[in-house]
Amino acid sequence: MAKKPKKTKASVQFRKPFKVAVDRLRFDLKNPRYSSDPLPGRSSEAQIISELIASADIAELVQSIAANGYIDIEPMVVMPNDNVFTVLEGNRRLAAIRLLSNPELARECGFITPAITDEVARSLKELTVYAVDKREEARDFIGFKHINGPHRWDALAKARFAADWFKSERGQGATLQDIARRLGDRHDTVKRLVNGIFVLDQAHKERLFDISDRSPGRAFAFSHLYTALTRPGFQDFLGLPADWRREDPKPNPVPKENLENLQKVLVWLYGSKTDSIQPVVTSQNPHIKMLDEILQKPIARKTMLARNRLQEAYTLVYTPSVQFETALLNANQNAEDALSKISGYDGDDLSLLEAARAFLD
Repeated sequence: MAKKPKKTKASVQFRKPFKVAVDRLRFDLKNPRYSSDPLPGRSSEAQIISELIASADIAELVQSIAANGYIDIEPMVVMPNDNVFTVLEGNRRLAAIRLLSNPELARECGFITPAITDEVARSLKELTVYAVDKREEARDFIGFKHINGPHRWDALAKARFAADWFKSERGQGATLQDIARRLGDRHDTVKRLVNGIFVLDQAHKERLFDISDRSPGRAFAFSHLYTALTRPGFQDFLGLPADWRREDPKPNPVPKENLENLQKVLVWLYGSKTDSIQPVVTSQNPHIKMLDEILQKPIARKTMLARNRLQEAYTLVYTPSVQFETALLNANQNAEDALSKISGYDGDDLSLLEAARAFLD
């Protein structure tokens, strides 16, 4: 007889679906979509919904439900808590329903909701849910759906989810590779995300940086941070050991003596609204690479720390002889490109002819 496959610790154990009144549903304060505070602790639904409006594209969902009613074909996943239910999967849908059902709450969130018919309003009263006793029971389902499945979170939410899962199970012998496999993602990708979130959490805990203090008008590009952390210049500047990326991530990875440098890196990446500082990294490519090379050269690094000007510091990365060699090779390549297109010169613009003669002289 064939052996039955073993169940993983976090295999989904949903009971039969059932209906529950919407007013008995509560938002999950550990929802990884919260973006402006790595450790959310909201005290009101308005604060929670405002976070989701900013990070989860609620407007489109609100319009769809207002036009068609709530289509109750995908049960929310909930966890009982006394006489109410914490929504582990479906917080975005719950936010849209709250906004449509409560115009006063919508106004408090600065959100304009469309008028809805009585039929649509009735569809928002009671929803189908699955219940689990512990959030661990639903992790595989939620993680796969939002990390490699049809409704993907952004990088920060993915990182938060994977990091929380890893922290909760590593004491039981789980490795990050195990978690990556259950999420359906590559191990090195999940490791970069978790390394990034541990560094970001450390900066938040030490009051070095807050996402909400980034330069105004810019989305939080979490990829800037976890990409920078893969480069040797940043690793050396932050005091991360050489084998840091080969081992499973650990919380608070930056040594205390390098915390000031961590703050500088985050301001370079994201700026500071409080101190009116613009980020020097405005494009991941090539600015992360340039800053990494600057941090590997003592003179360029000192200039960057003193002047906070990326292009100026980058001119000091290479010696004058290397700069001359690079410029000469570039000039030669440009000249070859120009010669290959000489048939396009019609002789009318004499200034081009003079420029060619000057180059040859």
